[in-house]
Amino acid sequence: MARFVVELVYGEDEEHRLQVRPAHREYSRGLADRGVLLVGGPFEDQRGALLVYEVADADELQEVLDADPYTEAGVIAGTTIREWQTVTGAWL
Repeated sequence: MARFVVELVYGEDEEHRLQVRPAHREYSRGLADRGVLLVGGPFEDQRGALLVYEVADADELQEVLDADPYTEAGVIAGTTIREWQTVTGAWL
């Protein structure tokens, strides 16, 4: 399994994002229940979010991201994906 840190940058249309947010959060809860989404949430300024996923590989991560209601609704202006090698910490 691989871990990935994903930073999302929201687009300018906050009203549209807020309309889609309940579906996005339901999708995220399902991923968390399956152990795919380890942690996630918006930044305090509400201009983006940080999420940590555990998946088989980058292809599976892309499938997960593509199926996210935020992606489908076009509310994401930018995405940064970094594979993360966790070494130490209370989560491990």
